[in-house]
Amino acid sequence: MKIKINDNNEIVAYVKHGDILGDNLIEFEGNKIPDGFYENYKPSFYLLENNEIVENPNYVAPKPPDTKPSNLEKQVATLGYQQMADIQKINALQQQNAKMAYQIMTGGK
Repeated sequence: MKIKINDNNEIVAYVKHGDILGDNLIEFEGNKIPDGFYENYKPSFYLLENNEIVENPNYVAPKPPDTKPSNLEKQVATLGYQQMADIQKINALQQQNAKMAYQIMTGGK
């Protein structure tokens, strides 16, 4: 197995076979991997200390991203809704114009 660590010796990536392009990886012996490493792995959850993989006592799970729409997204949605309403009004007016033109052409019948 090969691992990648950051400046705080936190394990931020690993590969069982092969390499991660562009990264300097540390070769690590498979018999020194703690139980549950693969099942519990999260970036920065484990540290490399004294050539051993240990759980990071300072690990804090990352906050989920804020999924609320931004002000710009709200403005775009409002403009989209306004455009849809305008198109519906235009379609209704075109239908009225077509009915009036038909009545004029047929003499009101």
